[in-house]
Amino acid sequence: MNPKIYMLCDEGIKVLAEQIAEKVKIELQNTTTVTPEEKFLNIDELSKFIGLTKPTIYGHVHRNSIPFIKKGKMLRFSKSDILNWLKEGKSQSKNQLDATVDQYLANNPFLNLKK
Repeated sequence: MNPKIYMLCDEGIKVLAEQIAEKVKIELQNTTTVTPEEKFLNIDELSKFIGLTKPTIYGHVHRNSIPFIKKGKMLRFSKSDILNWLKEGKSQSKNQLDATVDQYLANNPFLNLKK
């Protein structure tokens, strides 16, 4: 195998080093960046985050009404799963409910008939 030898001037070496440093920086960001939504919370952190007491959270866990992860005795909550869970519980406005009903009736015309 014949190794190739390149000769670069000082400016060429500087440009090459900057390009390598930029690529390394991008790779490190892609592999080590953890968004806040990917964070796992313990029950104390979750209680502060969503404003529910620990007994209330344990009740949700017992009823399987909240997303959680349990390994042995360790109970953890994915922040992104909790945010989605909270959004799912958001109530709809009257206009949103009316639109949903109208859409349902439009898709099911036989329900609109009076007997």
